[in-house]
Amino acid sequence: MLSLIFSRTRYHSVIYFLMITFALSFSFAVRAADEGPCLSKSDWFPHSETPRPDDAAFGSNSNCEFHQWSWQMFLWLTQKQGNEPRFLSFQSPLSLLGMDSRSMMPRMTKSATPETFNEYLQAGTDGILVDHQGRAVYYSQYVNPTFVDFITHNKLTNPAEVQKFNPNTPFDISTLELKASWKIVPAGKNVDGFFTMKTSVNKLRNKGGKIVIDPKSSETVTVALVGFHIGGVVNGHPEMIWATFEHKSNAPNVPENPTPDTIVSDKNWLFYTAETRYARCNVNPADSLVLKLNEKTQKLSPITQVCRQFEFGNNPEQPTQKIQDMKTNDNNIASLNNDVHAKLASDDVWGNYYEVGAIWFFNTNQLKPGLSLATDGLGGDQALTGSLKLSNSTIETFTQTQSTMNNCFRCHNTLQRFPSKETLDPLPALNLNISHAFVNIYFWSQQTQPSAATKRR
Repeated sequence: MLSLIFSRTRYHSVIYFLMITFALSFSFAVRAADEGPCLSKSDWFPHSETPRPDDAAFGSNSNCEFHQWSWQMFLWLTQKQGNEPRFLSFQSPLSLLGMDSRSMMPRMTKSATPETFNEYLQAGTDGILVDHQGRAVYYSQYVNPTFVDFITHNKLTNPAEVQKFNPNTPFDISTLELKASWKIVPAGKNVDGFFTMKTSVNKLRNKGGKIVIDPKSSETVTVALVGFHIGGVVNGHPEMIWATFEHKSNAPNVPENPTPDTIVSDKNWLFYTAETRYARCNVNPADSLVLKLNEKTQKLSPITQVCRQFEFGNNPEQPTQKIQDMKTNDNNIASLNNDVHAKLASDDVWGNYYEVGAIWFFNTNQLKPGLSLATDGLGGDQALTGSLKLSNSTIETFTQTQSTMNNCFRCHNTLQRFPSKETLDPLPALNLNISHAFVNIYFWSQQTQPSAATKRR
């Protein structure tokens, strides 16, 4: 009997040892994928031949892979197709409703509540980013054919269809949602190093003591791309990988442990004046109650002094991410940025843009209806990895330090959404609510197609 017990004990010990060895070797294999520099793939170059990332084969094995996906997607989206980069051929969310989307509109303050079409038209001055020539920064949104096909196939421009849609259904793999920020270029201004284009923008006007968007008046201007958001669904990540890119000349990084009197930079940047103190950075002009508009020149005052709060979207003092994980993430971004820039042609304008960071769920296939990481969800920020304080200095200028809005998943959630107007129906808790484009389409459809809206019970 003792021999049998010993044999069984030794057998279980061997099995346990093998299991531990396998687990450790697997853990080491995953970690080893992040050892050494994070580099680009050889088939990304030349830029004109960058292949689209294989979203269906995405592996989620290392931090580096997520940043590689982000950079490869950026290169593919900015690849020249005819006379323009590929992303400009994508539709806007408004176009899915047959609406005119040719004019851009300034972004107002970031909000956790859905922004409806009327809010864009009637919004006041909250959170307008004012450049150093006194013009508002403008924004555009794009959705790729996979997004469009999903919405149209499921008839989701009809609010009634949305309300009975299976809440657990996610977007298809390869769905993309994009947002770009644009600075108006003054006549005669040197724009070397920026991607530029001519476009129509809505004008602003004074009305009832407020500054509002004028939907009936627009002007044709040259704009330079200064920021670029990418949200994309890959295998295992229906919540999307959220990555953001900026132009290298936008703004300086805030040094660690600044005081209100800290000089952030001694040189001029596109959205920052040399020697500006930290206390004057990222100040929401609406808070000053002195924002003014000259309707004739379309110039606003005061201008906004922009500083990037966290270089790669991570706070060294944040308690929700291991220091080593944060260092790995930030080193991977820096290494990949340098590698891509070294391999792009010297005259490729896209070499002047770089990845600020990316964020995603730590575990795979965790998206579910009613999920908000701003509350608890899957353990709050513990469920996230990558750049946990990710912001684009030209798209989330005023929320970089707000704990309720300081990363993509603070606002991108799957909760039920309530409208700002009592005449509109709320949006049920759906996995699709992770997309702000989808949320806006739902509310816009009720405003622009009243006959299609369901009636409040």
